[in-house]
Formats: sequence, structure tokens, C-alpha cells
Amino acid sequence: MKTTRFQFNEYEVLAVPVLRDNFVYLVCHAGDAVLIDAGEAQPVFEALEENDLRLQRILVTHTHHDHIDGCRDIMDRLGVQAMSPGVEGHEFSILGTVCRSISTPGHMAVHKVYHFPALGVLFAGDTLINGACGHLRGGTAEQFFTSLLKIRALPDDTCIFGGHDYLVASMEFALGVEPGNADMQARLELYRSDPAAAIFATLGEEKKTNPFLRVDTVEEFTALRKQKDSF
Repeated sequence: MKTTRFQFNEYEVLAVPVLRDNFVYLVCHAGDAVLIDAGEAQPVFEALEENDLRLQRILVTHTHHDHIDGCRDIMDRLGVQAMSPGVEGHEFSILGTVCRSISTPGHMAVHKVYHFPALGVLFAGDTLINGACGHLRGGTAEQFFTSLLKIRALPDDTCIFGGHDYLVASMEFALGVEPGNADMQARLELYRSDPAAAIFATLGEEKKTNPFLRVDTVEEFTALRKQKDSF
């Protein structure tokens, strides 16, 4: 998949594919950019050059290698700083707008998502990944369920940008959980004709098609995550 562009008023988001199935993201405004995750450096350098962008900062969701391996090269070449996911969740101003760093442990014991309220976008890392959620790799099921509830409480028109393209496997699993769900089937079929449209859904669409957002107790979440682990 090639880099995909999304326009949010005067801001633009570039979804840049890296490695095998990861995405990193450039939030762009007036020639400046912020990078969300950095699994690989070279595609980021190319995107910055092709779009004549000045990188201001890197925001890291979590420290798995496929989200940070490009950080050092980017920092060294461009002289920018990276915000560790270990920094306590807070609001800060960047690119002339507000970003909310939200603590979402579960996939790891320390994980952040980045919400830009004025743009209506959420960079979800591996907490919420197009139709599913990440594995438990250090956090607990209770933490993960609470983290998903935080995301579920955001406005339904929030556009979700996750860390990977797992859409086909996610929808096949989801249809195994809810065989008659027409929204899940439609999202899977959309992927075959327009992958980006299927991957980068709104939160409202995720609520219709993501079984991990359709459970209401930590016990249900735990059972579903175990089921997905053996899928």
C-alpha cells in the first residue's frame, strides 16, 4: 500500500506504510509535521522530502521494536526529540492545536494513544487495530479493557489510525464471533476494493465491526482475547 492522505480542515495526516504491515503517521500543518511512531526511518525521510515537511517531534505509542526502530536515525539526522510513552498522560500544544496523550496500558504495561480533539483523530498504536486490539504483552486484561473503554467514550466520528494492517484477519475472526454481522462482512469486502477505506475507519464504524468494542465486561473481554489468541 502507498502512503494515504487524509485532510482535516487545514491539517493533513499521512499514513506511511513501513516494515511488513505497520503504519507510522505524519500530522502536517503549514509545512511542519509530527511523527507518530517510527518503526523504520527511510520511508519517513522520503515522505518528509516528497512533501517538503519539517519534522518537529516524534510521539511514541509504545516501545516494541516495530514502533521505535527508526527513532534513533530520525533523531540523529533531523535533530528532533521523541516523547516516550513513559511520560505521564497530559495535554499539550503542538502544530497549533491540542494533543491529548492518554494512558492505555494493556498491550504493554506502558502504552499511550494520541488524541487530537480539534481534528477528530486518534493514533491508537496497538491498543486498537482496525477491527481488533493488540495482544497482551505486559499489561493485564483488566487494564486493556479499561483502556478500550476510554477510547469507546470518544466521539463516534473520531478517525482511528492504528499501528498495523490486520484488517482481513480481524474481520474473519469478528465474523466467527458474529456470523450474521452485515457491517463486518461489508468492511471485509470493502478491503478488497479500497483497503485504506476499510482500514482507517471511524470509531462509530469500529463499534459496529470490532468485537473488542462490543463487550461490556472484563470477563467477556478476557474470553474474547483468549479466543483471538488461538485463531
